[in-house]
Amino acid sequence: MRSNVSWITAASELLLRLRSGADGWGYRPGDPPAVEPTVLAGLGLRCTGASTNHAAHGEAPARAARWVARMQRPDGSVRLSAELVVPQWATSYALLLWANVDGFASQGTLAAQWLEQSRGKSFPKIPGPVGHDTSLVGWPWVEGTHSWVEPTAMALVALARIGPSRSSRVTEGARLLSDRALPTGGWNYGNSVVFQAVLRPQPGPTGLVLLALASLGVQDRSVGPALEYLESALPGVRSAQSLCWGILGLSAWNRRPAQAAEWLRDAYDELKADATDDPFGLAHIVLAASEQALDVLGLTVRKEARTS
Repeated sequence: MRSNVSWITAASELLLRLRSGADGWGYRPGDPPAVEPTVLAGLGLRCTGASTNHAAHGEAPARAARWVARMQRPDGSVRLSAELVVPQWATSYALLLWANVDGFASQGTLAAQWLEQSRGKSFPKIPGPVGHDTSLVGWPWVEGTHSWVEPTAMALVALARIGPSRSSRVTEGARLLSDRALPTGGWNYGNSVVFQAVLRPQPGPTGLVLLALASLGVQDRSVGPALEYLESALPGVRSAQSLCWGILGLSAWNRRPAQAAEWLRDAYDELKADATDDPFGLAHIVLAASEQALDVLGLTVRKEARTS
């Protein structure tokens, strides 16, 4: 059997070498640093640093957190990069990283306050081409636009990471995710039904929503079918991003697949075989492969889903 520890260590060391500058990571080699890949790399290296006692791994999250702090605006929101002032959906990612690194409480408080007041655009609930409740408010990709599944899920994970919250924003965000569940199980990126056509579930958004619901302790009728969908879909998935969130979504509900490490190792091997370094994909792989991943996301493993 192939050793899990050795390849994870090698993947972490490659991720360190792929930094764009001293502190941050870009989406691709040579790209300027951006908040999303920097946060994911920082979280992944925090996990591997804890397990390997590798000094450089241990320093990377703090350096990443300092770089991300320079991207925070006076209102608490976080820009995507030094070059892109808007949109501000990366604020949730920044909050997650700061919650895992000492010394960033003030930045985290400002980011959480901004997330609490950020709102997706809503519309009266009327029959129309989309099947979801358009009156529910979550979080958008771009301020002033309709709420989407992934930014809503990530905002809920980040807010739950800093402490239990029963705010109306969190409660309604969870309701929105439950409302967007597909009747066949799982979630698509935004809608569930368009012009009476049921959309197909996707492993990445489904995993993220399962993480969000687990972080809030929500066990409604959407959870069981989503777990079953991921268990059937993930054996054929090798996209690093989809694998990461799919595996972590199952893990949060105590259903991490026995083959998860092998799938992630295969994704890592494919990444290397392509001969095109991919820091964004690699950050997802390193995070999902770690036994500490749920800890940094602030989750405890939930029991099997109950129907409510």
